[in-house]
Amino acid sequence: MSVSPSPNSSQLTQAQLDELKEVFDLFDADGNGSLSREEVANAMNYLGLNPTDEELENIFIMVDADLSNTIEFSEFVEWVSTKVDTHSEQELLEIFKLIDLDGNGSISEDELRYLLDALKLNLSDEEITALMQQADLDGNGVIDYNEFVQAKGLWSKLKLTVGISRSFKEIIKQYTQLAEKPSAGFGTTKLLEYGKQNAHRLGYEVSQFPDVVWESSCMCGNPFSLGLVSEGEVVVDLGCGAGADLCVAARLVGETGKVIGVDMTAAMVKKARNNALVCGFNQIEVIQAPFDTGNHKAIPVGIADVVISNGTFNLSARKKCAFIQAFNCLKPGGRFYFVDMVFQEGQDKSEMSEGSWCDCVAGVVPISTLLETMKSVGFVECEQVAFTDYRTSEFTIGATFRAKKQQ
Repeated sequence: MSVSPSPNSSQLTQAQLDELKEVFDLFDADGNGSLSREEVANAMNYLGLNPTDEELENIFIMVDADLSNTIEFSEFVEWVSTKVDTHSEQELLEIFKLIDLDGNGSISEDELRYLLDALKLNLSDEEITALMQQADLDGNGVIDYNEFVQAKGLWSKLKLTVGISRSFKEIIKQYTQLAEKPSAGFGTTKLLEYGKQNAHRLGYEVSQFPDVVWESSCMCGNPFSLGLVSEGEVVVDLGCGAGADLCVAARLVGETGKVIGVDMTAAMVKKARNNALVCGFNQIEVIQAPFDTGNHKAIPVGIADVVISNGTFNLSARKKCAFIQAFNCLKPGGRFYFVDMVFQEGQDKSEMSEGSWCDCVAGVVPISTLLETMKSVGFVECEQVAFTDYRTSEFTIGATFRAKKQQ
């Protein structure tokens, strides 16, 4: 879709305007042509900016020229062209926060290596160490923001925003299509298993709900095989998709329990809410938000007896933040039932270079990495339980995990 430039955005090319329109549409959750405060916050949170209410208010004071309490595309273009120049320090701050996975204000060599691997830039350990040494001006082993700004050789070589934004848009596009047109198939480079037949193969009792509940499901295992979910409990599903697991959880917790789903894709959130209505579950709430910012203000803290996730964390470059979010959702003593794709031991990781993020290949990491990350954020009794035989490539396979939050 082409967009005509507004008078104050003449420095942007038509290609840049088309790109901005694509980004704008991704975050326009209800498709009404404008961004609400919640939608703007979601967009910024995904970039790791986590605005306070005051900062959000200031954005609307600056940008909302017609005082409609929403941001239309023309206003969005003016904001981006004047405040988020693609060659400005603001872009560097966004990149810095994407690399700083634990949010402690500095980049370690492990964080740099993790994201380089995720983005398939294929630098050797020696090259990564050299980049660190060039940027680490005070020699303390980490890169703070001021050092990062000065390290132009580092950030220009990484081109992180290009890789991450492209992957993010591909993921949103694929999962939007799965929600709205499930008969069109699932997968970008190869057709992946999904829907009712796949759920049945993974051990779900598919006859308990209408077919519409299963048609957009793309689970890679069954988190309910990992332990009990009891009546009256609270369950949070991070990356709930179309809500099949929400409905299973709702039946288990009953009317006295509560089930909360979190998903970034507007079409999936809409489908999950509709599926809850179809099944008559009043105890299901679905929140549109990223699950991988660590402590998103829209996601309840310390509320869950059980947190589940099914084939979602591999889609994020901020896996540690996703595990922090899962940990923060749980009550003391709460359980974490986690299913995801893993990189199969004994395979050459370079074989993953042909896979994509949205096909659950490029973002996959080994079992040991997932277990170490869970432990690092505070989970105890972390274990990999079984494999599910769900595959997205020859070298990736579904696996189940469980852990607890200490009492």
